[in-house]
Amino acid sequence: MTIGSSSILRRVVGVGIAASAAVLLTAWSPASLKPAPATTEVSVDRILVAQAERPVSYSEAQATRGKKKYEADCAECHGDDLKGGLLGGPVLRGPSFDEKYADGGPAGALFDVMVGTMPPSSPGRYAPAIYADLMAYILKVNGYKDGMDLPANSDALYELVMQK
Repeated sequence: MTIGSSSILRRVVGVGIAASAAVLLTAWSPASLKPAPATTEVSVDRILVAQAERPVSYSEAQATRGKKKYEADCAECHGDDLKGGLLGGPVLRGPSFDEKYADGGPAGALFDVMVGTMPPSSPGRYAPAIYADLMAYILKVNGYKDGMDLPANSDALYELVMQK
C-alpha cells in the first residue's frame, strides 16, 4: 500500500465507523426505546362503558307514527298492549322484553331482530324509518326516555345502549 491509499483506507474505515455509530445511536435513542404500540384489544366491558354514555332515545313523533303502524300491522300477533296477541307473537313489554333487550346491550340488536324477522310473512318489508318508528313505540311503552330521533340504521343503533 502506498501512503495515499492508506489515507483513503483510513477515511473509508472512519466513515464506516461513523455511520455504524449513527445507526446504533439512532437504534438506542429514547424514541426507539418506546414500546411498540400493542394490538388494541377492545373488551366487552370497555364497549359497554363507552355505550353507556349514549343511551337509546326516540322522538315523540317517531313513537306516534310507530303506534299507528303497530296498531295496523303488529297488534294482531303481539297484542294491543304488547303482551302477546291471538296469533302468538312474542311479548314486547315488561320482564320478558327486559330480559332480552334491557340489559345494556346495543339498541341495534333489537332493530336487527325486527328487520330480520318482521313481519313473519315478509321480513324486511318496511323501510328502515318505519322499523325505527315501530321500535320507538316499543321503547316508549317499555319506559325508555324520549329525546333525539332514533336512527334508522343498524350501524348507528349499535352505538346506542338499551338503558332506561
